[in-house]
Amino acid sequence: MSSSYKYRAFITYAHKDEEKARWLRKKLEDFKVPKHLIGQNSAFGPIPNRLYPIFRDRDELAGAAQLGPLIEQALDDSSHLIILCSPHAVQSRWVNEEIRMFKAMGKQDRVLCLVLSGEPMVEDSKGDAKNECIPLAARRQINSDGEISDKKHEPAAADLRESADGEKNSLLKLVAGLIGVGLDELKQRDLLARQKRLVRITVASAFLAISAISLAVYAMFQQQQAKISRANAEIERQLAEVELAKTQTITTFVQNLFISLDPQNTAGMDTELLKTMLDQGSRRANELEEKPEIEAKIRLCLGQTYRSIRSYEKAQKELERVLTLYHRPDDLNLTTRLQAMNEIAMVHDALGNYVEAEPMLEELLVRRTHTLGADHNDVIDAQIDLAIVYRRIGKFEQAENRCTTSLSQLNDQNRSQDDPMLLRCMTELSKIYLDSDKVLQAESLARNTYERSRLSFGANHPKSLKRGQVLVECLRKLGRLNDAQSLSNRIVSNLQFALGQSHPDTLGAMDSLANIAAARNDLNLALEQYLEILKLKEQALGSMHPETLNTLNATAGIYRRLDMLEEAKKAQYMVYQRLQEKYGHEHPETLRSMNELADLHLELGEEDNAFSISERALEIERSIMGEEDPMTLNTLYRIGKLHYLAQRTDEAMVILGETLSKQEKLLGFDNAEVTLTRDLLNRILGERATAIKVTSDNYQTEVLDEVGPHLPEFLRPKDENKSNSFPIEDKNSSIALEPEKKEITTIDEEEVEKEGNKGFFESIKKTLNIGSDPDNTSPN
Repeated sequence: MSSSYKYRAFITYAHKDEEKARWLRKKLEDFKVPKHLIGQNSAFGPIPNRLYPIFRDRDELAGAAQLGPLIEQALDDSSHLIILCSPHAVQSRWVNEEIRMFKAMGKQDRVLCLVLSGEPMVEDSKGDAKNECIPLAARRQINSDGEISDKKHEPAAADLRESADGEKNSLLKLVAGLIGVGLDELKQRDLLARQKRLVRITVASAFLAISAISLAVYAMFQQQQAKISRANAEIERQLAEVELAKTQTITTFVQNLFISLDPQNTAGMDTELLKTMLDQGSRRANELEEKPEIEAKIRLCLGQTYRSIRSYEKAQKELERVLTLYHRPDDLNLTTRLQAMNEIAMVHDALGNYVEAEPMLEELLVRRTHTLGADHNDVIDAQIDLAIVYRRIGKFEQAENRCTTSLSQLNDQNRSQDDPMLLRCMTELSKIYLDSDKVLQAESLARNTYERSRLSFGANHPKSLKRGQVLVECLRKLGRLNDAQSLSNRIVSNLQFALGQSHPDTLGAMDSLANIAAARNDLNLALEQYLEILKLKEQALGSMHPETLNTLNATAGIYRRLDMLEEAKKAQYMVYQRLQEKYGHEHPETLRSMNELADLHLELGEEDNAFSISERALEIERSIMGEEDPMTLNTLYRIGKLHYLAQRTDEAMVILGETLSKQEKLLGFDNAEVTLTRDLLNRILGERATAIKVTSDNYQTEVLDEVGPHLPEFLRPKDENKSNSFPIEDKNSSIALEPEKKEITTIDEEEVEKEGNKGFFESIKKTLNIGSDPDNTSPN
């Protein structure tokens, strides 16, 4: 499909033919193009390996007087139009209008017909017009004004009925039309398949002949094998007795657990009753210290149940005990240990301890892959879990690699379109695209996943609502705020009904509504919503959870946009304190919060505080993240700006010049952050040039003593090649005068501007004699 088309085809159909439309879409999207055709050029571009995606949704048309903008855009984004032809389609004004619009877009040669019922082109045979199945817009040409003309046009059509082409041949006809090849060429796939089957039969026959010879040899070992089988049976019997004993012990334990429950504890809610039972079970499990295998399985059950009711601290305690009991790498009960590791990782994820979850999930993935194989469901599931954690800690490239690998494995297994694991993988990949600012890719995948989920589970199912929430964020980032808000309102309302107001998924959806208000610059409404969400998150998730801190950070941002800088500073300081307590001062999120705090101090005119925080952050960033990390360069820019504001222009020029050089290499010449650094450098250059020009105008014939570092080549008078001498006395930026006689002349301002636009640091770096010692960047 040409890169200009988003969809391989658009299926237009009457409402009564919706079931056939669903069937056709699934058949087309599941169709595998023969390998020998993939990549070949056709009239419609290179032939793909899959016919995906196919557009088939007209929900937006309900109650509309004209085609919705989504349908119009989808028609424009579709390479072909497939018409499901029936008498119902002839009577549908929407079907005719979609055909007319598609043809008016200049794509009349890309219209394909599939006859479901009725008779095609009845007007030519003078039959009963009620039996006509091809809509009028398909039977007529479209004029230059985009309207249906009187000129007849007989489209090519495949007939699904068994009395005509039948299901198989009609599908092949449509596929041939979509990829631009002949039907015979496509049918070669079946011929090749038959040839392969013949080869397999031949090989199997040869194998059977060899097997017959081998049977004679095999008979000699039957007696020995029988002995081995009897021995194995005895081992199995003994193992069964052991397992029975374990089961009896567990059964006795569970019975005693329920008997020991005090009846008065059952008067509360079900969750409270369950907590009481679990707490009692945890105490009774201590009696099993002499039976570690049984204790481990019971504590695994307790931990899983604690986690299901969001009692995460108790769940973690039980699960860590399981790992202690099964601490040996060669332990035979590896399955139980892996289950416990997975449960602990999920607890860490729920608590927002993503850094702790990462190594555990990595180990879990390695062990499961070694034990089960790369294509096992549990391995793919663990790989998706790891991708989620990578995304949440900002490792977007690793997250995308893991998720795309999982998606490729699932597709290779020919999973159904509504397969739960496939939908989970697609949902996570759309989130990764979204957080990586690949918004268009995210929107396309999120919309596809949301549609599949609605069709499989229903529009109001929590899984569908959570997937719709990803689409809301995509629409918001694309600036389609009306669409985003309309969908978000429905999702929040339904999640509150299905899960409750304090559920994490509901709170996440409420965040989106506040984000949309902020994007509309309705800042007071956004602030009100963020404060309400913050209160709910602190109650439901705790004050240290990353989602709570994200909302608190967003609140600080709204305060800042409202010019309520003191309130913003207080909120940002709370974020910084909590992050430092949770992660330590070297974590990227803590450093990011320090930089936000420094920016606020700078906006408030508290330059000393801004400088102190920035220097502290820079020291950590250089050690942990490196000299060329974007966060390190942002901190250097702020320090350079602070030097400039304190009139330490020489230090500012060196720091900003080094920063600009690295930013241009890392981010590109036109990046917004690079532009800020360059503009500030040009401003300093302009001010210095102006000062020199004023001095030149007043003292053109007077010989002056110059103080300061060497001037860049392009700032020196064109008719003078003498160098300025400005030696530095010591390493503490204390500058001594060493007078040298020089006549000052007028500076060519055009030359200054020309050199400045190149990025003047490369010119001044050779001549400035300060900044070589890191101490020179500190304030005096």
